Amino acid sequence: MRSIPIIVLFCLISGLQVANAQSYFDGKFRIAGYTHKGYNYTLYDFSREGGKIKAKYFAQNAYTQYQNWKSGKQVLLITAGAFSDSWNQDGKPVGLCVDNGAIVNRVPNSDMDGMVIVYNGGAQQGGLAVVDMDIKPVTVQNPTGSYYPRTSAEDRTNFLSWGETNGVTLFQTQLVYSSDRSSSNANLTYGSKRERRFLAICRKNNVVHHVVVNAPDDLELNLSASYAKAVLDYDGFSVLFIMNLDTGDKNVLHAYDGSYLKDMKPYKGSSTYADRAKVENATNLLIYYTE
Repeated sequence: MRSIPIIVLFCLISGLQVANAQSYFDGKFRIAGYTHKGYNYTLYDFSREGGKIKAKYFAQNAYTQYQNWKSGKQVLLITAGAFSDSWNQDGKPVGLCVDNGAIVNRVPNSDMDGMVIVYNGGAQQGGLAVVDMDIKPVTVQNPTGSYYPRTSAEDRTNFLSWGETNGVTLFQTQLVYSSDRSSSNANLTYGSKRERRFLAICRKNNVVHHVVVNAPDDLELNLSASYAKAVLDYDGFSVLFIMNLDTGDKNVLHAYDGSYLKDMKPYKGSSTYADRAKVENATNLLIYYTE
């Protein structure tokens, strides 16, 4: 039985207000602020039309890899992706993880139902594929196969071998919304009250969008996710998946403001906590950029 229930599909959007909006790079990157029922939500919207804006993920020696990679690129957003198994910089992402063909974590997390594959090259470079592993197997190409890597040791071995051979980047995460589910009995009060950040995969006008949703106010996980879904719906998106990103000790968020990449300082608490949340101490980094 899953321990992280999917949010309910229906949410009233009364009282939703637009706070601000800016767009850059011919509208391919947009920042929109909303207030819903007194809670603040900021959408960092990346259009995948034309493939100009791309996603990148680093999962081992993340900051060093980022420093070596970033030359010649305009970085638009940096945040933590998968949850970390340690406060230390040398911690690993929780759940199955492969970084550009190097296996970082072979141990699956039974509660995390989302598998995210990051395209490192080819026509889909910078795109993401998301699989709801409670509903479907992970299907891959070169060679073709379908795997249940959480529950089958043989499938897991073959899946990770495929990732190594093909230089794949992938990580396991927690879904809080999946369009693959026809119904839900979610408990909206599930989870502690705290700030949240989500990654939504959506469509608008037949174009795929990746939307990082920053939710700085303290709310339960599923309630905050349901409000995020309402904001995305209001903004005109057809939502496919919403994933929960790490806002614990590795609560990193840097965003482009039209001039430079700004540390949004989302972390709360003591100076010790703030130090852990520096980008140079990140266990893993999810990055959006253009060239």
